[in-house]
Amino acid sequence: MKKKTVQKDISSGQKRQGGFLIGKYFLALPVLLFPYSLFLGMVCLYTPAVMETVFFNNGYLLIAAIAAYAFVAFVFSCVLALLALRKKEAGFSMAWLNMIVKLCQVPAYCVIFVLGCIFFVTVLGIGFTIFFFLFDCGAIGMTGLIGAVSVFRAFAEKKLTKKECIVFALLQFVFVADIVACILLFVRLCERRAGEELAAPSRPEE
Repeated sequence: MKKKTVQKDISSGQKRQGGFLIGKYFLALPVLLFPYSLFLGMVCLYTPAVMETVFFNNGYLLIAAIAAYAFVAFVFSCVLALLALRKKEAGFSMAWLNMIVKLCQVPAYCVIFVLGCIFFVTVLGIGFTIFFFLFDCGAIGMTGLIGAVSVFRAFAEKKLTKKECIVFALLQFVFVADIVACILLFVRLCERRAGEELAAPSRPEE
């Protein structure tokens, strides 16, 4: 019963927000791929042909390219957040999107953490470790913004208490805890949507 309610809620939300639905996934894509851009940068760094052809053996150009992509992803996350607030996108729908984005980034975070630990044990690699940490901070800042908007929308719809709103919003910006928080937020909204569906009077099918 609960599964059918959740599926029905997703479907109805998609029909109601049809235009913005496609747009928000498009806006979230650069944010989702942002952690993986670091791997592409490292591949380019250790591929002489690419460095010579594309970046003219200039590491600063490679860093500038990654920074440019980071800026684009940040702008997209801000636009997504503003549109969600302006169009009053359902908190449930935004929580679903936030959870998908964060979970898809988990493999990247794991690899970055391992690489950071490896580089940390070498004197020359400490700079890479610091860069990886700052990179992760930027990534969690972008997804945290989307998560905070989903929490705010859920609170505005009276699906969360004030205390829950504050806790869930803050956890969106905490490493590791943000993954747990986004899952718990989605599950909480699922339960409350299911409860509302059961409490609502049944309507005869036309």
